[in-house]
Amino acid sequence: MKNVTTFILVFFFGIYFSFAQNKTCDCKTDLDFVIEKLKAMPSYKDQIKGEKLDVFNETYKTLASKMKAQMPIETCYKLLLQQMVLINDVHCSLTFNELYLSKEDTKDDTKIIDFKTTDTFKNHPKTKHHLQTLKDKLTQKNEAELEGIYSYNESQKIGIYFSADKNKLIGVVLSSDLKQWEPGEIIFEATPTNGIKYNLYYYHPVTRIPGFVRSISFENGRLWAYKKEGNTANAELPIKNQSDWEFKQLNSNTQYMYFGNFSSFSKKNKNAFKTFYNKMKKDLTAENVIVDLRSNGGGNKKLSDPFIKLLKKKNVYILTNCFTGSNGEQFTIKLKKLKSAKHLGQTTRGIIAYGMNYGYNYNTPSGYFNIKPTDMDFSEYLQYEGKGIVPEYPLDFNRDWIAQTLEVIATENE
Repeated sequence: MKNVTTFILVFFFGIYFSFAQNKTCDCKTDLDFVIEKLKAMPSYKDQIKGEKLDVFNETYKTLASKMKAQMPIETCYKLLLQQMVLINDVHCSLTFNELYLSKEDTKDDTKIIDFKTTDTFKNHPKTKHHLQTLKDKLTQKNEAELEGIYSYNESQKIGIYFSADKNKLIGVVLSSDLKQWEPGEIIFEATPTNGIKYNLYYYHPVTRIPGFVRSISFENGRLWAYKKEGNTANAELPIKNQSDWEFKQLNSNTQYMYFGNFSSFSKKNKNAFKTFYNKMKKDLTAENVIVDLRSNGGGNKKLSDPFIKLLKKKNVYILTNCFTGSNGEQFTIKLKKLKSAKHLGQTTRGIIAYGMNYGYNYNTPSGYFNIKPTDMDFSEYLQYEGKGIVPEYPLDFNRDWIAQTLEVIATENE
């Protein structure tokens, strides 16, 4: 147990580096508040038992012992996250409330110049590598290697390389059209969790605010919004310019449905669901149906599950990618239970076993952080949490996925 705790305490990079910020907080009070909210979650009650409970409590004692005095707020943020990652609950989040730069500020050169005089900027973590040497090394990496040079929205070049102990991947700015960044600054650290999945401690490319995101796939030269240079294969992404409720006749015996989301928050989307569902009751007539759930972030089962009955007697071909999550994943599993269903594409996000019904969120006592605990329990899917659902038929990333699925259908009909 001691070794497990030690690993957790070095989970986040730079936790002990001198981050000389002006603002500090009473982190122990925030930690107690966060733990109170965590203990009320279904995921805590499901998982934190036996040895895991011992680790959870031991981690609390160790962290609390480091919080006897006021500390810089980002250091506190990293410590709080160390407690939170002990619970496998991707929906639950802790965000950073402090604002370094607003999006409007980044359009004002004077504001950016002022920001660069702050301790926050001056003490931002930087790579220890000689930058040109690092560039030369990463340029030589082949397409299959994780290390290499990546792009962020064509506005930044990011070098990704393994830490000295090979346990993490570091993202460092090599060049940037965003003036609030300078070469050599670290923009994220990715820690492997399950297979192709990583947790990212990152700094927002525009506002530079710290953040943390879990269960991100590193596959096909893509890690979240970072894409490896030279890798132009993007077949896992949804078809551009589709609506969230799309229907097509692909050939005489195959139809296509795309579900962009199942959100019930907007009246517009609920009305779109009703219109689409009523249309499908009449028009869904083909023997084979491709159900495209790429980048479906979920929503309400009231907008997804009615389609199961319509698809029950069809040959169903489910498409998912690494951004398919939440109810989109639950719907995937329900469809897979149909007699003639096949799952194709890419492993899903792995944010499936818990959720937020009421969407409550709470500022910690310091006001610097906000926690969004989960209150919905779908623990029958716990085996997929933080891992995702693996398709039976992985598809090539460099060829159109609809075309590949049609090939699978044709082969089965021979």
